[in-house]
This record gives sequence, C-alpha cells and structure tokens, in this order.
Amino acid sequence: PPPPPPEEKKKKKKPLVAADRVTPFDRWLGLDKDLEAELNDGVDQDVTYVDPSDASNYVSLSLVKPMGIAFVENEGGCGGVFVDEVLDSGSAASASPVLARGDQLVAVGSTLVLGWEFDATLDAIKASDDSATKLVLFRGPTSFLYGPTKASEEWYQENLL
Repeated sequence: PPPPPPEEKKKKKKPLVAADRVTPFDRWLGLDKDLEAELNDGVDQDVTYVDPSDASNYVSLSLVKPMGIAFVENEGGCGGVFVDEVLDSGSAASASPVLARGDQLVAVGSTLVLGWEFDATLDAIKASDDSATKLVLFRGPTSFLYGPTKASEEWYQENLL
C-alpha cells in the first residue's frame, strides 16, 4: 500500500505571554501583539466617553402616573434600572425631552436611586405622592455611570436634585 499523503504543515499557534511577563524577546517575536489583541477582544473601541459629572448628560422630566415606561434592571451586579421601552399609553409617550431606550434612572423626586434593586426603585416611583413625579435619567453607558468615573452622591445633590 502507498504511504499516506504528506499532510500540509500546520501552523502552530504560539503560546500567549502573560502581560506581566512580556520581555524584549517576546516583543521581537511578536508575542505581545497576540496578547494585546486578546486583551482588547470584546472592547468596543467606538464608544464615546460620556461624563457622568456633566449635568448636560442628564435629562429631567416630570410625569403624571401612569407613566408608561418599561424599566429593566441592569446586568452585571451594578444594580439600577434603565428605560427598556416607552409605551404608547402613559404620560412618557408625549413627554419632552423624549425618553430613549437605555436611559439610566438616577433619581426619583429628590431621592437618589442610583444602583438600587429593581423592586426598590419601582417602590420609590410608586411612593411619590406629587401630582407629577420628577425623574432624572443619565444618557450614557452603565460603565461610565457606575464605573471608576462615576459622580459622587454630593455631586448629585448639588447639581441634579
């Protein structure tokens, strides 16, 4: 029987180097490029920074109940809720400024609800006795609102509430 055909030479993948152990030799071989590419996987490079300490990145509006807003709890353990949908029935449908999907609820009246659990946040909305309930929302990703660049409670009290 004839010998099996020679297989094409398979390109072996070089092992990745730990970020804290990259040497000049690793850089010369290009191993640090693979590490950098792996570390940047899943990072959206197109996201524009939205400063949570800039009041212009927040919207404030007063709505009568029923508001007609479908809130959803944020994922990732940071807590808090965001606008998932503005329903046709309710005062939010004709509100100005217009609510957008992804707006993060920050305050209800003068109560800061940033990072609260879903049920506690809705209880704060239900507990509002005013004829119109004031909502303050952040227009930006949770990574800025809850991350290392988050604004302090004092900043919210002085600037938004």
